[in-house]
Amino acid sequence: MMGCVIVNAYKKLWHFLRTYILTVARFDLFLQGALLIVVLLETNVYLLLRRNAGTGFLRSINEDWVKLGTAGAEFLLGAALGWWGRSWRNLALSGCLGITAASGLVVLAFPYEESHPLAVELCGGGTISAYRSLTSGEDLYMSARTAFLVLTAVLCALTKISVWAHGLTYLDDHEPQNGPYFYGILISIRLSLGLNGQSWLRPGAVEADWWHAHISLCMLTLMFSVLFTLFPKRMPQFKEIENHDTEFLSSLRRVLCNRSLMQQTFALSLLYAGLFGFISYDTEFVQARYHIESLRNDPRTSRAINDIFRSLVIIFFVTVFRFRFSSRRSDGVKATTASRVGGVVALFVCAFFSVVAALGCGVGGGDIAGLDDVYTQPDCSAHCGCNTANYGFSPVCAVDAHTTYFSPCDAGCEQYEDLNGFVLFENCTCGLQRAIRGSCSVASCQSTYSFYLLFFALTLAAAGASITMQGMVVLRSVRRRDKPLALGVSSAIIGLLAHLLGHLFYMLISYLTCAYTENGVCIFHHPTIWWMAATSAILCVLSAVVSLLTSRIPPIPGVFLTEDHNGS
Repeated sequence: MMGCVIVNAYKKLWHFLRTYILTVARFDLFLQGALLIVVLLETNVYLLLRRNAGTGFLRSINEDWVKLGTAGAEFLLGAALGWWGRSWRNLALSGCLGITAASGLVVLAFPYEESHPLAVELCGGGTISAYRSLTSGEDLYMSARTAFLVLTAVLCALTKISVWAHGLTYLDDHEPQNGPYFYGILISIRLSLGLNGQSWLRPGAVEADWWHAHISLCMLTLMFSVLFTLFPKRMPQFKEIENHDTEFLSSLRRVLCNRSLMQQTFALSLLYAGLFGFISYDTEFVQARYHIESLRNDPRTSRAINDIFRSLVIIFFVTVFRFRFSSRRSDGVKATTASRVGGVVALFVCAFFSVVAALGCGVGGGDIAGLDDVYTQPDCSAHCGCNTANYGFSPVCAVDAHTTYFSPCDAGCEQYEDLNGFVLFENCTCGLQRAIRGSCSVASCQSTYSFYLLFFALTLAAAGASITMQGMVVLRSVRRRDKPLALGVSSAIIGLLAHLLGHLFYMLISYLTCAYTENGVCIFHHPTIWWMAATSAILCVLSAVVSLLTSRIPPIPGVFLTEDHNGS
């Protein structure tokens, strides 16, 4: 009797879950959360790699090499990952999330050693409490921790491929008319909330309680892994498709011979390379072009409000395209329409990047004492023993001389006073004894810097819309049975062209425009770093051209036969 009660209760609970919880809408919501958490976990991993390298807030050369290696893993495994999980996509996604969470949790077994804080210095070695500090010192577990951090970074990249190849195609197969809606919201998360991860996680990554954020992100990843196991292989509204081709090579050959898919993937690779190449050097760009202290939070130049504004702009802009091209036809937007719209919007991305490259407030290398072709510490502070390579650009302005110095130590300042975030320095051997936190150009560059933030937000918003439409071509240019493999192949090619070769090219630009290098790390760039924005503009216009050419390729017969040729 008791057994029958338990069985009936279980059946009712399972019926409730299938009816109200395990739905397409909930799958979409969980997929959004999973992508956000994975992006944040990946961001935290790279921040911890910086701490391992002893660079704190500064980009390390190790970080760049790990990114290149991760891109290589995407290229080698992306297609196989998409094909492997095509039959049980929810379980494939769950497996990727679970393995990533497990690797991240192993990192916690190798804690950082307690050590003395290394902060922004005064002349003579004193530290300044108004600046965030980092911990460094002898680390017994560095090798083991680094190995698992690198492994977790690679798994995060592969999990993001699974989100597209398995999660997105699961949604698109059930509700193809809402394909742009599903795709657009994932891109919005990637370009809005995902990019804020650096500012959210950077302070905690260098503190003693770094593990709080890390374990939270790993456990949330594990939670989403469990949730996706509860979903069925197919929901009632799923439309049956032709039998799967069980041969990997024949399926791969069919996808690689799809001209529309390959050409649009190349266009996406150009767009991704230009967009994420610039994003990865945004901090360095702001420092070199506007002399803004962006590694630490100067209250006068804080980007917290702008980050919120940027997220809203991206979400609003992409939402327009999501709703415009969703729910109008049974199979959603056509491939030819999507590639044409994606190409046109990429032209706007190019225009915004061009404005970003052209914006400047008149500051130049000579405005910072000691910064010419190569940075050298001013003679007036040579006795201070400064080690600015440990904490990066921390400008101060000698009030009377109106000269910007790279750091308080480089200005020879021996004392300071913190007036609720407004820091005054005294007894400075450079200038006339007194200095204030921030460069001398903060006030004169404020309006131009605000325009930069605005156009950067517009660039990201337009890029998100273009990626959404170009990405829909990948889904709409292949038969339904090939979509997981097509997304995997597309991600693999993007990994090679954008995240590996593209990142290498931006590293070259960084090397050529660097003015202050220490141990292979570029601490500060020349204002000629504007070439990064100009390069991104060129890549975006090339992406637009390729995408527009793709729109002229006729669709493959038999792909989405229900297309309405009168609509879009």
